[in-house]
Amino acid sequence: MANNTLFILTEGDHDSAFLYRILKANDFTSYKNKIKDYPAPLNSFLKTDIINVSIPEVKIQQARSRFLPHYVMQNGNNLIFIYSIGGESKNEIRTALISALNAFNIDDEDDLAIQALPNTSMSVLYFFDADDKGTDFRVTQVINEIKPAFPEFTFEENSHYKASTFYQIEDLKIGTYIFREEAEDKGMLEDIMLPLMQQDNDDIFEAAETFLATNTTCKLFKDKLKFNNEGTILKKVNKQKYSHRKSLIGTIGQLQKSGKSNTVCISDADYLNNDKILSNNTCGEIIKLIKQVML
Repeated sequence: MANNTLFILTEGDHDSAFLYRILKANDFTSYKNKIKDYPAPLNSFLKTDIINVSIPEVKIQQARSRFLPHYVMQNGNNLIFIYSIGGESKNEIRTALISALNAFNIDDEDDLAIQALPNTSMSVLYFFDADDKGTDFRVTQVINEIKPAFPEFTFEENSHYKASTFYQIEDLKIGTYIFREEAEDKGMLEDIMLPLMQQDNDDIFEAAETFLATNTTCKLFKDKLKFNNEGTILKKVNKQKYSHRKSLIGTIGQLQKSGKSNTVCISDADYLNNDKILSNNTCGEIIKLIKQVML
């Protein structure tokens, strides 16, 4: 059995890929065992999650994020499961997962499906964007999500929270990391990640910005663009949500990973390398938190 097992819950594929890249730079490697060969009872946990949920009730696009992690990383006897679950609307999935993990710490001689995990640390970390709501709102949101999983635990709620923190709740360590621009306490992953990717690659990013400006001139999109109320920020293209930063990653990514997704560009391309990650303060905060909860 792994001595320390951490479940990381993210909002999206970009977050998962970024955390994978940070862990990879810090000597974690991909755990490539078959599910049946995972340490017990984690193997049963993964299989049970797949078997016991009603498949017809789940959208195809949600199946992987609901049932299986995007990445599993290993360092010695430490295992990290990285899930891409979604935003606020997926709170019930996260609560159910935490409830199932907490059940591992309960001895029940009458139910072989529930087994205690002696000498094993179980932890959960939420990675959320602050967006325009700030750290306090996001951490409060996490607390409200996990309350149903611990009906007998009394939460000490505050008016101010740290963006990088964790708590011992019964037999689990549960914490948060909020992606934000620290000075304004708002923002998202891309506010941290894009400057890191652009470092030493200004010419590529400037060319990509020029290319993306064809949105406003290309006949393919003419009269099919929706801007904000001020008419300055492009919100939709052909009625589909437009994210300039995600489009920027996709554009620069094609220079090195032809035909691959944004996720692959983040996890495997050289825009993020070990030197950048190991010298970046935010990446340092993240790996420090991960190591703290896994002690």
